[in-house]
Amino acid sequence: MNTKQALKIYKDYIEKIKAFILVMETTSFDKMTIAPEKGSDYRNKMLSIINGELYELETAKEYVDAILYLSSQDLGEVMNREMTLAKKSLEEQLKFSKEEIMEYSFVQMDCMDKWQKAKLANDYSLFEKPLLNLIDLTKKRINKRNPKAKPYDVLLDDFEEGMDQKKYDEFFKLIKTELLPLIKKVNKKKDYIDDSFLYKYYPADKQAEFSKKVMEFINFDPSWGYLGLTEHPFTSGFSRNDVRVTTHYYEHNLAAAIFSVIHECGHAYYEHQIDPKFDKNLYIKRMSSGMHESQSRFFENYLARNEDFFTLLYPELQKLFPENLKDISLEQFIRAINKAECSLIRTEADELTYPIHIMIRYELEKDIFAGKIDLKDLDKEWNKKYKKYLGIDVPSDKEGILQDIHWSQAYFGYFPTYALGSAIGAQIYRQMRKDLNVDEHLRKGKFKVITDYLKKNIQRYAALYNFEQILNKATGEPFNPKYYIDYLKDKYTKLYDLK
Repeated sequence: MNTKQALKIYKDYIEKIKAFILVMETTSFDKMTIAPEKGSDYRNKMLSIINGELYELETAKEYVDAILYLSSQDLGEVMNREMTLAKKSLEEQLKFSKEEIMEYSFVQMDCMDKWQKAKLANDYSLFEKPLLNLIDLTKKRINKRNPKAKPYDVLLDDFEEGMDQKKYDEFFKLIKTELLPLIKKVNKKKDYIDDSFLYKYYPADKQAEFSKKVMEFINFDPSWGYLGLTEHPFTSGFSRNDVRVTTHYYEHNLAAAIFSVIHECGHAYYEHQIDPKFDKNLYIKRMSSGMHESQSRFFENYLARNEDFFTLLYPELQKLFPENLKDISLEQFIRAINKAECSLIRTEADELTYPIHIMIRYELEKDIFAGKIDLKDLDKEWNKKYKKYLGIDVPSDKEGILQDIHWSQAYFGYFPTYALGSAIGAQIYRQMRKDLNVDEHLRKGKFKVITDYLKKNIQRYAALYNFEQILNKATGEPFNPKYYIDYLKDKYTKLYDLK
């Protein structure tokens, strides 16, 4: 085998692999949005079969030989990185049989179905057994993948290359030390900001109209993007020019859908704005989860909670809901959407308390995979953490352990990337404000200037570099979570007039 032959084999195989992935992702998107519930067993079985056939492709001898050969060659920066990631994925796959891959796929999809039913029924008992089974299978898989490593470190690295418990422990220690005292001060002024008008009745169809206006403002183009409805908002990037986002409308919570749409559009832009030269690749397109979350959190918080973001949009919102907002000024609205308050639901949490929601999940996951927690009491442990850190009682399962979809998807280790992404976003925002007049561009509706900046400095690289390398290129310095802490302290000290 020579380099030319190996590259042709690799190219031919990844085209087929990408075709299988497209079928699976499209079916999964339908499953979470429009597919009838009663068809779930059939879909899950068929998808597990497709997963098995994908495994056959990914472990075919000539494909394996091509990757091993190419990994030993100097093919230039892009293909060297592609081969590093391809070899890592291959080594993982070869540790399992086709039957094991199919079983895990089916259990995971079935678990998602059970989660959705349990959440709608507000009954964790419907989800407990499938979840514990998935956790058990995940532990067994980790042991096969890397029996010498700490199990949770393996999962953390899956979602953020190079991250482990030691690094995250330091990060969350900083959050705990610096932010919990500030949260306590803010809690003492819990009635300082009135946000009651956000919880009046807002019909879903009118909210959908405003979502469309928001997407037009940020230039989310229907020629490459689509908005659908689901129980738990998410984004699916099928290709650079087929990116689908979802939201959920709550008729007594105006802000929820607005910010979920903006958040998911941040993800969508990252998928859309990677360098077109990577279209022929597979693994370089699988970006850092922390960097991905930095873009969604950047849109949602650093941009959209800024008064200038709503200068042109707020009058449109008032027109749609005059009975609720006609007497509410833009300044009042901005204060309301930035109110900090200890609450139950992660996706609706304010910027200040949000990392505490993530820290709770991080600590639970650490204990789960270290065997330090009785899994039969997992829901109770969840509730204890909320009481300990946020001082609130969890009144129901759907507002507690059932609120997130991630564990049903076996996304153990993903949650910390939300807080990491928020911190990365603060560092990017600090640099952007040095380079651009962000407020003026928002006021004038010149959002393309901002997305062009993100494309040039962050998004075009995809997974060519890890998050720390991209951040260094974009800001000229290594990751520094102190910028995140300083941003939150400055913002909420001023907002709540604290000394």
